Formats: sequence, C-alpha cells, structure tokens
Amino acid sequence: MNPLSRHAFARCGIAVALASSAVVATPWVASAAENRPPSQPALSELTTGGKACVDGADRPYVGTRPTLEAVLRDPDGGRVSAEFEVSWTDASGAGQVRSTVQTTAKSSGSTFSWTVPTDVPAFTDVSWRVRANDGTLWGPWSSDGGSGACEFVYDTEAPAKPSVSSPEYPDDNEGWHDGVGVYGTFTVDSTSDDTVSYVYDFLGGSQQRAVPDEPGGPVELRWLPQSAGRHVLSVQAVDRAGNASTPATYSFRVGEGRTPVAAWTLADAAGSSEASAEAGGRPAVSGGGVVFGAAGPARTSVTGAVGLDGSDSAYLTSGAPAVDTGEAFSVSAWVRPDSVDADMTAVSQGSGETAGFGLGTEDGAWSFRVGGSVVRGGLPEAGDWAHLTGVYDPVAGTARLYVNGREAGTTEDVSASSAPGDLQIGRTPTGGAGNWRGELAGVRVWDRIVVGAEAADAAKRATVSEGYWALDEAADGSSPERDGGQPLTLGGDATIYRDDEPCDWLDPDCLPSQSPIFGAGHLLLDGDGDFAATDGQGIAAGESFSVAAHVRIDAAAQDRPMTVLSVRGADNSLAEVRYSGASQQWEVALTDASGEPLTLTAQGAWASPDDVHHLALVYDDEADEILLYADGQLSARTSYRPGWTATGDLQIGRSQGTEGWGGYLRGAVDEVHAYAGALTATQVTRLAIGATDV
Repeated sequence: MNPLSRHAFARCGIAVALASSAVVATPWVASAAENRPPSQPALSELTTGGKACVDGADRPYVGTRPTLEAVLRDPDGGRVSAEFEVSWTDASGAGQVRSTVQTTAKSSGSTFSWTVPTDVPAFTDVSWRVRANDGTLWGPWSSDGGSGACEFVYDTEAPAKPSVSSPEYPDDNEGWHDGVGVYGTFTVDSTSDDTVSYVYDFLGGSQQRAVPDEPGGPVELRWLPQSAGRHVLSVQAVDRAGNASTPATYSFRVGEGRTPVAAWTLADAAGSSEASAEAGGRPAVSGGGVVFGAAGPARTSVTGAVGLDGSDSAYLTSGAPAVDTGEAFSVSAWVRPDSVDADMTAVSQGSGETAGFGLGTEDGAWSFRVGGSVVRGGLPEAGDWAHLTGVYDPVAGTARLYVNGREAGTTEDVSASSAPGDLQIGRTPTGGAGNWRGELAGVRVWDRIVVGAEAADAAKRATVSEGYWALDEAADGSSPERDGGQPLTLGGDATIYRDDEPCDWLDPDCLPSQSPIFGAGHLLLDGDGDFAATDGQGIAAGESFSVAAHVRIDAAAQDRPMTVLSVRGADNSLAEVRYSGASQQWEVALTDASGEPLTLTAQGAWASPDDVHHLALVYDDEADEILLYADGQLSARTSYRPGWTATGDLQIGRSQGTEGWGGYLRGAVDEVHAYAGALTATQVTRLAIGATDV
C-alpha cells in the first residue's frame, strides 16, 4: 500500500471506533465482555475478480470493475458482517478512500463480496482491505500487522491489433504457395508493450493461445496445411487485464501437396529386370528373388505388382537415396505378405548400421521405423493386400503410421538424422527384419508430410457392383440381374408381385392392392419355404463386401424371427441380417471360421411391420469391422476378424443353420444390391432413398 493510503486508513480510525460503538446494543449478539472479536481475514481467502490477493509487481490487472471477495470468520461461531475499503492516489497526489456500508450479516465462514465503485480510476494502483464485525466488535483489517493489502489495476484499454507475416505463405493474393503437408511459420507481433498473449485460430480449427517471451514481444506459430485452398488466420493480442484487440485477419493461399520425389508402380511386365520410375527418374534394379507380373490390389488403380520370395536377393534398389531422412518425409506402399510369422521390410533407406527408415512388419504388427524409434499398429493378414503410409514430422517430433488409410499409431519424441544409403524395396541393409516375402506395389516417397486425408485417399479401394436385382419381373423361375449376371433363383412359392392394373381411386368398386416397394414389382415371400438365391455367383467373403435391400415385414408374422439376407458358408450362414420378433429389432448374426457366434442388435431403429425399411450389411476387411445400417443410419458396429475363406451364395429370405434351412421370411423384398468393397455411409444413404447405383 502506498503511504498516502495508509494515512487515509489512519484518518478513518476515529470513524471506525464510532462505528464500532454504535453497534454495541445490537440485539442479536452477546455483550462485549463475553465476546471475542472476529478473526483477521486471511489473505489466502481474499480474491480480486477471482484472482488471488497480491500486491506489488504481481498485482492483477482487470478489464472490468472487479468484485472483491473475502471469507470472514468469528472464533465464537456467530454471525458476522463485512466492511470493504479501497484506496488510491489520484492524479493530484491526494489520497482517495471508498468503503462499503456494513453488509448484511451471515454465518461465520461465509463469503462476502463487493463490486468496487464506478469512480475507481483506470491505470492506477488500487489497494483494498476488509474486516469483519460480529455485531459488537470489529475484527482487525486484513492488512493489519504487516500482512499487506490486496492490489489491482483497472485496465480498460485493449492492445493494438497485431501484425502477421509468413515467408512460406504470404498474404499477397498473387498465387498459390508451397502446399499441403509443408509447415508454414507465421510471425505475430504487437506494438502494445502490455500484450502478454495472442489467441488465434486457423479458419475451421480450434482456438489456441501463444505466449511471447516478454510482454509486447512476437511469437512464431507453426502450422501444417491439411488441404489446398484459401485459408485464414485470425489473431488477437491480449493484455494483462484480459482485454483483447481487434482481430487481425491474415488470408493466404495453399497449393496442392508436392508430388512424390520418387515412385515406382512395380507393375512392369513379366520378365522385366527393373522397375521403371513413375517419379524421380531412377529405375529400381531387381535382384534374383524378384518376379514381375503379379496381380495388383483389386479395385485400385494399381494394375500390377512384383513378387518377392524372401531370399537374400529378393529386393530392388534405385542406387541412390530418395529423401533426406533428417527432414520431413513420407513413404507408402501396397503390401501383401505371404506369411506373418516373421519381421519383414517392404521399403527402407539406410546404410550399414545407420537406418533412415523402414516400413513393413515387426512383432506381428505393421510397423514404421524412423531412426531409433518405431511405431506399430494393425495386424497383417497373410495373403491380404494392405496400404501402408509412414510419416515423419520433425516439427512435432512424431512418426505416424497409417494402415489402409486409417491412423494405426503415432510415436512421439522422435529424432531422426540424415541417413546415407540407397532406397531399398523389399529389404533393409541394416539387418534385423528379413527380406519381403509376398507382393509389393505402388511404392512412393515424398519430401514432405502426407496428411491424413491424403493417406486415406491413396488407400481407397473402389466399391464395385457385383449384382443388382430390381425384382420387377421373373421368367422361368428366376429374376434377372441388371447387367446380365447371375439371376436370383426363386424357391418354394416365391413370386415377383406386380400391380399391373392399379385401381382407379374414383371407382368405389375397386379395392387397391398393396403397391410394389420400388419400380414395377417386388419379391413376395409367404414364410413357408419361400426364398431367392444366387446360383454359382456368391459373395467374396474373404474380402470387403456389402449387401443391401428394402424389406417389408408382414404384420401377421411380426412375432416370429425371420431372415432378410444371408451369406452362405459351407455348412451354415456366415452372416445373416434378420428380424427379431421378440424385440421387433434388426439383428446381424455372424459365424466365424471356428463356428463362434456373434449377434449385433441395431440401436435406435424399430423394425415396424408393414412399413418399408432399408437394410445394409457391410464387412470392411481393411478395417476388420462389421457394420449394420438400418434406414440409412449406422445402427450397429463391431470389430470383427472372421477368417472367412469361402465364397458364399447370397440368400434372400432364409438362412442356414446346423439343422438346415430356416428363418423363412413372410413379407416383401426389393432392390437387392451386392458389392465388392465396403459401402460408405453416403453410399448407403443413396441406396436407402432408392438410387439404383452408387
């Protein structure tokens, strides 16, 4: 407290004494002879606008008139009231004091508050103190005995709008700069020397805070573009009182990510001795354990692959490094291991004992090794294609692994160095993991960070229609497939219902029948041995697949379980979409290769009889997931590794169990689709509203 304030407090002594004597006769307290004065308020229980009681250089700055709070106590446990007092020295050097009228009494230990008056000036050191009265006696001020006063500065002026600049991404409207996956440095500065932080956000991102080394100083923001286009950085300077400046808006353009610095499709013709370069200009020469002409991953743009037998000569090399491993880089490849019982390297760069990176398998998982760090994630499956992307981010200090476009793991505190040595495909020159045994395709290396959306796009596998049955007509006991594929053979008394002569609603003698679900007809099943099935064309149950259909359950059979769709295995149904009569919910029943059952129930989707519903079953082999969509909404989902190897016929209206066929459906089915690949949520929604293809 400044000296003038202390004199002011002293001048109040007489008034305080008078005030104390004035309350002696207050009826709700005992006499002074039987009473102890209230306790001195503890500084630890005083706050200034929610901030701790502090004086001197650490005094808080506040942007609005603060509310002072204090916990007051009475050793006798009685009720107490409070008196707050603030003081300051005005511009003329005169001391000013303001105090409360004595507050309403509360129980001992209660919190008392007071908002400082409007004439407290800005940019002035203000002191305050508080004391308690028990109705008879005043306790000591919180500042008595050398405890010191609480202080604050009322600051109403916001700092100036900050400035922003970036060498990588200038705000010049003159073109597209660098690109996705390349960090930009944005320098933010302020002309206000009381700026203690900057709050900022890149449009679409969360708000963050950066603190300069000293008030009014600059900060550097590092930001990684995730997408091309125009981006906006918004920044505000914030002072000690929490006042925020007018936002500075910095607009800049980000280009597409740089293309790979080295790439090989590995789709060269059988008999080739080297892989031609897709990027980088250096072919990859093959060893003796390499055979070109293998098939590439299905439903991708990769048309071929190279086979490696795992021997010492099973590798290809470009004869030069592809990237500086001490800087940001990314590497990807399509990989298909013949076995998963040993560590193997798909792509690497290094020399001798110095490893730059290695991408492959390790300890039974996919792996990406950078320097002395490794990130693992996902489970390889023998004979299955997978897409791997490894990313080293030196700014964040992370190594990240994507498997089939999904982030499988991240390791932090990674520090890599520039490793000499040539790029290797199918082996590592540093020992440890063995040479690759299986197929490889589509190897790419970037001198930048590949972001998540790019990794997902690179791993994308098309969804291909395997069959579409409109169920509008039938001939010779079957309903045709749209593109001339295998028809659905009708079994039992199954028929294609058509309403060829619609009723005239003006004719009172005409009673209209139920209209087809879609188009000119639908499959009608009576629940007593009726079904439809493919004959010879099945679902490739060892890979991702999707099946979908519209269905209407006959209310007359609503209490019994019935099958809508099923995928047949050797002796039973591998997967079954069914109706539960007990709960009137949709279910998925699964059977893995060992015969273990699993049932999923659609949540939030009521299978109301006599209403049309859309169901879609999706098996995502890359993600090892089963998904059930009901009426266009994802309703059940679980991780699943079935180990399916058989190709199963598609069955409509029945399923196969250990005791034979059953679960016959009574109702109507229409618009049946089968796909190779996992349908997305958007694709399922399109089918649900009646689209004939996605």
